Amino acid sequence: MKNLFTHYRGSYISYVTLYFFAYFTLAIFSSVLPVYLTDIGKSAGEMSFIMSSSSFFSLVAVPVMGYPCDRTQRPRLISSFLSAGMAIGSLALAASHKTWTLFLLQGLTMSFFSATQTVSEQLAAGSPYRYGVLRVWGTLGYAAGAQASGLAVQVFPGPTLFFMAAASSALTVLGFSSAGGKEIPVPLTGKSDKEDLSSLSAPRHAGCPDSKLSHTCKRIKRTESPLPSVTSFLRDPRFLLYMFITFLVMGCAAVNNTYLPLLLKSFDVPTGAIGTALSVGTLVEIPVILFSHKFMDRFSSKTLLLTTMVIFAVQYTFYCTASGPWAVIIPLVLLKAIATTLMMMLNLKVVHNLVSPGLSTVALSIVSACTGLGSIILQNAGGAFADHFPIRALYLALTGFALLSLLLSLFLRIEDREKVFG
Repeated sequence: MKNLFTHYRGSYISYVTLYFFAYFTLAIFSSVLPVYLTDIGKSAGEMSFIMSSSSFFSLVAVPVMGYPCDRTQRPRLISSFLSAGMAIGSLALAASHKTWTLFLLQGLTMSFFSATQTVSEQLAAGSPYRYGVLRVWGTLGYAAGAQASGLAVQVFPGPTLFFMAAASSALTVLGFSSAGGKEIPVPLTGKSDKEDLSSLSAPRHAGCPDSKLSHTCKRIKRTESPLPSVTSFLRDPRFLLYMFITFLVMGCAAVNNTYLPLLLKSFDVPTGAIGTALSVGTLVEIPVILFSHKFMDRFSSKTLLLTTMVIFAVQYTFYCTASGPWAVIIPLVLLKAIATTLMMMLNLKVVHNLVSPGLSTVALSIVSACTGLGSIILQNAGGAFADHFPIRALYLALTGFALLSLLLSLFLRIEDREKVFG
């Protein structure tokens, strides 16, 4: 048995276990959970309040939980404990029905995931395997989790959803305990460019956002000149404008993630079929991730940004004018995951071309915090709106925000001086 685990540690299967079950757990907490919450009697406002807790807690928890990773240089061990905490939190959620209890447990559990997610991305970045062939298992895990959670809510008692999450979290612990081999301390200072580059994928940069693509952070080149002040890019109108655009776009995306299952439910689509639609829609992002190096550097940041805004606007337009379920399902499958994935990749490309290379990680962290703030504010505003108006009226408002983001993007000037994905 010991020899078997020795061969398993650091193997490709260990990374598959980590990614598949981590994102399987994420799907349970973010796909059909709104349906479960409405089934147990929560109003639209209460449901939005509960769903916004993950962004609220993650704003504080991720940097706080990253600190012990930096100090101990044992990110896999700490992530294993956090994943075990997710399993315990999932079991507690199964027995909870009060709004504030659900808010606290949901927020705490998902903040644990956010903290471990950055570590898993860094493990993949430093692995002997190509990032894309590891990250794709996260997409497959999310798709499987969305399908399984949809069937669980439809066929079994509601708490089954959280028992599944507890089991997948326990398997994530196995992934963290075996992926990456032995813990390797990260040097706090570097004498060479090679050391400086490798340290960018180390645990002390756990705050690096856009975790799907955080492996590219290691491409940042070291500069010999003194770094400018952090406030230098906060005084740049272009960066402030982009922050506001991401606030609107990703805040609306969070509202979409919450209310899209309920929109389908309003057309009497079974919960299992909702899970299937979300599962298939997730799989569409696989080629976007695998072939990002083919198009992300070929087209300008502004062209990609405008294209992404159009995709968001078209998607929401379909939803607000839908007269039947297929008018929702088709754009869900074809557009939803692509729009969100493009925006996350754009964060990396745009920020690297707006700020000094040595400040990219800090700038990305600020954009990530802005995204979280947008999710908190717009999700709760969306919940208050949905308590008084139909869901399709909510999507009409999202269409307006998407068009506003498109208009603002026309005024954003970006000089593409650096290739990020090549």
